[in-house]
Amino acid sequence: MTALVFVLQPDQVCVAMDTLVIRADDRMPLSFQRKFLSIPDSDLLVAGTGHANFVTGWFGYLQTLAHLGDVDDVGSIAPSVLKASADAAGGLGPITTTIYHFGYSRAEGQYVGYAYRSTADFRPERLPYALGLKPQVPVPATEKIQFPDFMIDIVVRQQEHDRSQPIQHQLGIGGEIEFVVLSDHATRVETVHRFISYETERQHIESRDAEA
Repeated sequence: MTALVFVLQPDQVCVAMDTLVIRADDRMPLSFQRKFLSIPDSDLLVAGTGHANFVTGWFGYLQTLAHLGDVDDVGSIAPSVLKASADAAGGLGPITTTIYHFGYSRAEGQYVGYAYRSTADFRPERLPYALGLKPQVPVPATEKIQFPDFMIDIVVRQQEHDRSQPIQHQLGIGGEIEFVVLSDHATRVETVHRFISYETERQHIESRDAEA
């Protein structure tokens, strides 16, 4: 489970995600980890929400391929491989999962984005040039967007909203916020924010590791 915010434009892609992973049974902190896969050689960024093992499995699969090509090349194999993987696992259970691909399309000469949703058998869905976020929270209108501050504010709002929900429905948003920019055939990744909940989460993770 995760927070995801992206701004997709023809000349660049900006993505922000948190780093907290929680246990499915008790919804308590399990670890901190990067929740996207950056492949600079392909000008590609892959992210996912929902079933964590399925998402990281897709990351692992892509890393085994010798020649990925661009976002369109990867998109040509994604639906069939994702569906076959889900079927082989006997389905993904009650957790819906979405894989996101952002990258530079050589055919179109611009950045594009696609979503592959388990609820739609991972058929490709072209994303519009716009702001996208999951989970949904109100976004205040602003005349001038400043990155990464604009996206940090949204992810913090997502955490506040998530923490207001009954614990059994919480996604578990926390840790730090990692911010990625794809532009001019270059990829920049940086950690831009640490949640005030970070130390409490870290202590819980370390105490759980000590008991294991």
